[in-house]
Amino acid sequence: MAASKQAKNNGKASKSGRGFGLLETLAFLIGLAIFLYPLLAAYVNYSKDSAAVDNYDQIVDALSPAQRKAMWRDAKKYDEELGKPTLRDPFKYKEVKEPLGRYYKILNVDGKGMMAYVEIPKINVKLPVRHGTSDAVLKDGTGHIATTHVPTDNRTIHAVITGHTGEVGYMLFDNLTQLRKGDVFQIRVLKRHMSYKVDQIKVILPTDVSALQPIQNSNYVTLLTCYPYGVNSHRLIVRGHYIGDDVPPTQPEGAPIYMVWVLLALFAASLVGWYLLSRRRRSCRQDLEQMEHLVSRATGSGTVGEPLATIMVSHEQETRAEATRRRRLIKTRRICSALMWLLALLCLFFAWGSVGMMMRIGFLPVFDLGYHWFDTHLLYFFGIAKF
Repeated sequence: MAASKQAKNNGKASKSGRGFGLLETLAFLIGLAIFLYPLLAAYVNYSKDSAAVDNYDQIVDALSPAQRKAMWRDAKKYDEELGKPTLRDPFKYKEVKEPLGRYYKILNVDGKGMMAYVEIPKINVKLPVRHGTSDAVLKDGTGHIATTHVPTDNRTIHAVITGHTGEVGYMLFDNLTQLRKGDVFQIRVLKRHMSYKVDQIKVILPTDVSALQPIQNSNYVTLLTCYPYGVNSHRLIVRGHYIGDDVPPTQPEGAPIYMVWVLLALFAASLVGWYLLSRRRRSCRQDLEQMEHLVSRATGSGTVGEPLATIMVSHEQETRAEATRRRRLIKTRRICSALMWLLALLCLFFAWGSVGMMMRIGFLPVFDLGYHWFDTHLLYFFGIAKF
């Protein structure tokens, strides 16, 4: 009776030591998919934006010199007539009355509203600039605030270009927080590669538009986005003043290349550890199944002619030893399972770090993987964010 009860308990114990492999594998794959989705989606949309920029250049190249000259002259005249604009927060006011009645005709190079593109090599941004700030415009690139000047080389203008931060699956102005005073970016209008040096980085309230107004004898372009990341209660503005055409923009900051190899080595070591632990766990499961089979045999009748007392003592000793070994195997398997979960998380972390380091050395385009989260979120609330 006791032997039968022990066998039943052993069967339950052995079953508790198996059956989790599929669940853990699915959980890991789901976690990996969640990790990769923003990166892959951002890369796809980044490619679409790059294609739009290439298309813009092709259209500009196809225009005759006279056509380009006429478009440029109209843009300069538009800025002169616009004067001091009326400004509103672009993320709250979608519909704005067309300034001077011809805003959407100015620099409409492709016939679809793309007037220029902004290029910021330091954060690997190359995005189309389209007329207005509607939801459709801001989803696929950046928008020019309709009531501000368009980018030209006039003496007194202030153009404002805005883009989203934190748009799922898109990399727009998410990494604008990485720019610093003195950095150079470009606005490419027609054949002009207009260069701007950052001279002001500021966090403002949505209702405060004083920093976006034109200043006499100053040519500015301001890049504007929501701030802080995920909260969007304020606006981050990065202002640059015009310093001429074809001034080389600031390149991405370098990083020790050996760090890439260190992170990749840690990633590989985590994978190897995960594999070895999975083999050890599988071995424990097989041993448990084998013991279950032996226990079922041991609980049967003894050899013919063998004294009953001898059979009972032998079975009792065997059952105790097997129970101890079974508990040890189950414990080992559970420890292996816990360590496999830990190594799976480490694999994701080191993969995250490896991709991020490749971005910093310019091997991959810069996408949002949360690296600036502390700069734009925690530091903001602690009041120690510095630009």
